[in-house]
Amino acid sequence: MEEMIEEVDWDGNVIAVHPRTLLKKRMFPHKASLVLPKTKEGKIILCKRAKDKHPFPGTWCCAVGGKVMAGETEEQAALREMEEEVGFVRDLIKVTSFNYDEDDYKGLFTIFTTELSMNDLNPNPSEIEFLQDFNIDEIGDMLKNSPADFAPTFRVAILEFIKNQIH
Repeated sequence: MEEMIEEVDWDGNVIAVHPRTLLKKRMFPHKASLVLPKTKEGKIILCKRAKDKHPFPGTWCCAVGGKVMAGETEEQAALREMEEEVGFVRDLIKVTSFNYDEDDYKGLFTIFTTELSMNDLNPNPSEIEFLQDFNIDEIGDMLKNSPADFAPTFRVAILEFIKNQIH
């Protein structure tokens, strides 16, 4: 059975429920969860998306992320995505939420963090090419010098994360 996704208004109220395949045909606002894990050293773990992963193939983005399925909370989706994408689940801390409304993507994002070690993670090759940890300055330099190497949604997400992160 195909996964179902809730179409929502910009306040998060459900308008309709659609099969996931419709989202690739007609981008509509929906909920998504992101996880930006931090190492004990304070570095942020990012992933390079698989080259055939829709949307934004082969770009840098959050280590874990995905659409919230119908009936799930944002935290449940983040935990499910952690298991699917990196084979590891850890308690999450909500950092912030933001809306992204562009032609390429329309989503209500919730960002979580947790503490992980790179050794804890087993990336799913159908989702993730590889994982790497960076400090904030390295990410900032990469964004400044090569913004197209990053998913457009991530460029917004990392700024929101930095502005609202819990130390």
